Amino acid sequence: MSMRYVFWIPFLFWFPACSPSGPEAPEAVAFDTIWTSPVRPDKHYPNHFSNEEGQYVYVLNKTAWAYFVCEYPEKVLENAEKHGANVIRVCLEGAPYPADLGYDLWPWGGTREAPDYTTFNELYWDEVERRIRIAGEKGIGIDLVLYFTMKPEPEHIAGQKPYWDRAISRLSRYSNLLTWEIMNEYVKNEAFQDSAGRYFSKNDPFRHPVCSSDGTTDDALWPEKDWMDLAIVHTCTGNQENYDLQSWYLGIAQNTGRYGKPAFNNETGREKRHRNDDPVHRRKQGWLFANSGAYWTWHSWDGCEGINDTTYVMEGWQYLPVMKEYYSHIPFWRLFPNQTVAQVKGEGLVQTTLAAPSREISVAYCCTRETGRSVTGSVLDLRLDNGLYDITFYNPATMESLGKVTHRSQTLRTAVPVSIPDFTDDLLIEIREASKMEKTVIKGTE
Repeated sequence: MSMRYVFWIPFLFWFPACSPSGPEAPEAVAFDTIWTSPVRPDKHYPNHFSNEEGQYVYVLNKTAWAYFVCEYPEKVLENAEKHGANVIRVCLEGAPYPADLGYDLWPWGGTREAPDYTTFNELYWDEVERRIRIAGEKGIGIDLVLYFTMKPEPEHIAGQKPYWDRAISRLSRYSNLLTWEIMNEYVKNEAFQDSAGRYFSKNDPFRHPVCSSDGTTDDALWPEKDWMDLAIVHTCTGNQENYDLQSWYLGIAQNTGRYGKPAFNNETGREKRHRNDDPVHRRKQGWLFANSGAYWTWHSWDGCEGINDTTYVMEGWQYLPVMKEYYSHIPFWRLFPNQTVAQVKGEGLVQTTLAAPSREISVAYCCTRETGRSVTGSVLDLRLDNGLYDITFYNPATMESLGKVTHRSQTLRTAVPVSIPDFTDDLLIEIREASKMEKTVIKGTE
C-alpha cells in the first residue's frame, strides 16, 4: 500500500500557554452513548466503572497509538466497533514507530529537536478534539497517554505544567475521556509522575481517572498511590513456556484485582512482536482476566505500525465482541472472585469463578493449557445455598449453548458434583438461582 506522511510542524499557529495557576472549567461535551457523562470507579463497586447516570460500563480496550494523526481515523473507529472495543488507547505526545509511520505527535511549538514549550500547535490540538469527538459519537472512549516518547524528570515540572493545563482546559470536557495516563511503560521518573498525577487529580473539573503504566510486570503499578485511580498492568507476552495460563496470566489477573480499583490490563501481548500468535490462546488469556473481574485490551499490529493498513486482520479478533457482549449483559459489577462456589474437576485445567455474594448468579470459566485439547467426562463441584439452580454451559468462542441442566442444592456443607458436557479448549458455565430455600451453614460453625 502507499504511505502518505503527515507532518504538523509546517502548519503551526502560535498561542500563549494556559496559566500555570490552573485552567478554568470548560463546558462539558457529552454523547448519546455510554459516554453520557464521565466514567469513573464506582463508589459502591470500586473495582468497576460507572457514569454519573449510574450505568455500569464494561470496558474493552484496543490500541490505536497514532489515532490523532493517522490516515483513516474513521476506519480505526470502525475496527474498534467491529472488535467490540469501547475504548482506544492513544498517545497525545509521541513518535510511535517512526520508521514505519513517520509521524511526530507534537503538542507544543517548535519541533522535538528544537522545542518551544511556551506555545502550542493549535492545528494539532484542533484535530485532537475533532477526533475525540467523532470517537465519542461512535461510543468509543479514549485512554489518553500524555507522554509516549518524552521522559520528563522532576526538574521539568514547571515547564510541563502549561501542557497539563492545556490538556485539562481543552480535553477534560469530553465525557468519553476514560483516563489520563501519565506515561506509557516508564517509571524511572516517579517524582515527576507523582506531581503530574496529583495535578490532574486536583485540577480536572470533570474528575476523570488518572493512572500510569509500567512495562510487563506481574502486578499493578503503584496501587498504593492516592492519584492512581486504576490498577494497571501489562502482559506483553504470548504462549511461550514461561507464560503459563495459570501461573502467569491467571495469577497476574488475580494480583491486579485485589486493590479495590478497576483492574485493567491495558497492553497485552501482540502477534509476532510478542509471539502471541495463537488466537485461541489469546482468547483464553482474555477470558481468564475477564472472569477474574479484570478488564482486557486487544494489542495488535493494526493499532501500532499498521494503523494505516485498512485490510489487516489478526485472527482471534472475533472472540472479543463475544466476550464483551456476555459480560455487558450480566451484572458483572456485582460479581467477585470466588474459588469455592464452582470448581471443574479435570487434569490440567485452568479455571476461575466469579459469584455474587448471595450466589444468585455465578460464572465459572475453565480452559486447557494446550490449544485443541478435548476434555471428556469432567464434573463440576458446586457449593451453593439451598435452592434450585439453572446451569447453562457455553462455548466461549461463540457463546453457543452446549446444554442446560437444573440442579437442586440441599446444603452448603458439601460440594455436589454435576456432570458437564465434553468440550474442546474452554468452557463457560453460568449458574443462576431459580428458587431459594432455607439456608444451611457449613459444619463446624453451628
